[in-house]
Amino acid sequence: MIIFFCRCCSTSVRQISIASEPHRTFFLKLEWAEDLGSGFVILLSDGISAWSGEVSEEDVSREAQEIEMERERYVGDLHLALTGEGPTAEGEYSFHLTPERPGRPLLQLSYEKVQNDISFRLGVVDLQVVPEPTEVIRELISHGLEQSARLQAKNQHLLEENQKLRREQEHITKEMQRYVQGKEKLERDLYSRFVLVLNEKKDKLRALQKRVKELEKSVEENELRKKADSEDHKAMETEADKRPEESDYEGSTEDEQEAEPRQPDPKPLTQEMPESNPMDDSLNDITDVAPCRKRRHRHLQQLETQAKRAALDQRQRSRLKRITQQTSFVYSATGLHVAHVRVQIRGA
Repeated sequence: MIIFFCRCCSTSVRQISIASEPHRTFFLKLEWAEDLGSGFVILLSDGISAWSGEVSEEDVSREAQEIEMERERYVGDLHLALTGEGPTAEGEYSFHLTPERPGRPLLQLSYEKVQNDISFRLGVVDLQVVPEPTEVIRELISHGLEQSARLQAKNQHLLEENQKLRREQEHITKEMQRYVQGKEKLERDLYSRFVLVLNEKKDKLRALQKRVKELEKSVEENELRKKADSEDHKAMETEADKRPEESDYEGSTEDEQEAEPRQPDPKPLTQEMPESNPMDDSLNDITDVAPCRKRRHRHLQQLETQAKRAALDQRQRSRLKRITQQTSFVYSATGLHVAHVRVQIRGA
């Protein structure tokens, strides 16, 4: 099948077989303006003789009405039958040629559609003998050569496009391989840096965890020591409470023993006792407060010791809290760095 176009109309040339004359080869040339529905011209040649015929727009409409088919669908089937275009055209349409009869110099070419082993006629056209068949044959050969040249030029253009696309594909493949190698190198570099940073963070975390454990142990020891001191203090207070209060007043300190003058030996009972002096009575009524002062002094010392221990415990707790916060910050920084490295790797 050969198809080409001219300025004023479209032209189609194809080879057909006539069922009534299977040993002869015919060439069918078809010319139309817009579409086959507006009419067309048929030229038939067997290489020796030539015949021509014309179908008008009214003939197309009449044929469509006779077979009770929509005009658009009829024009489509007519185009497939006469031009041979379409993947299902072969074997679905057939041609028949009615021979000349005496007194009837015209041939009739009919074209039918075969569907489910049933054929129905699409149309028929009357053909007249062309006086100069060589001119028709020359036109067929010229159209065939022109169409062949066009197809060859188109084929050459497609070959050039194919080669260009192949070169572009090779270039893209090389670039892709280069990008893949660069990506793999970048991944190795990022992984090595990530391992170094991760190991450094792990060492820092181990040191901080060790320091936290040491501080926790120190705090526990201080609490145990504080608890033991508190228990000792309570035991001392309990023991002091159990002692009789008279012992505090009857006992004298070393200072008092040194300060007291040595009393003379008591006089005999036979000696007259001196008259009582009111000043001596007032002195006898004064209570010895030295033991109370000693107890108060010990109590103040214990309170001062407890305050110092409480301040020390508070400082240790603050230090432990600060180190714990630093540890949490390092954990968070490590997680953010790991996520950042993973994002860089995925982006690469």
